[in-house]
Amino acid sequence: IPVLVVLQEKLIDIVNNAPKWWGGKDKTIYDNLIFILPPATFDEVYYEMGNPKDGLERIFNYQDAIFWSFVRKDYQKTNWWSKTANSNISHQLTIRTANTIKKIIKM
Repeated sequence: IPVLVVLQEKLIDIVNNAPKWWGGKDKTIYDNLIFILPPATFDEVYYEMGNPKDGLERIFNYQDAIFWSFVRKDYQKTNWWSKTANSNISHQLTIRTANTIKKIIKM
């Protein structure tokens, strides 16, 4: 079973570099943080997943993490939703919600 350990200081740095659109209070948007397990890279993930669907989802890469947000009611129309579970690279990703990440860094 792959395991990813991220130091709390690094996690705080990642969250401090989140785009302004990520992690807000808008309940119509679902915010996630995708962690890329080594040796995978952002370029490999992007190649497998493709472009985010305009108007429905957004991504932003920082270090070994990808901020990913999408319109909750239209998740089935997004490009990344099914691919996070079914692409060739899915086993090299682990995803947590913005709320979970925020709880961890407040520990």
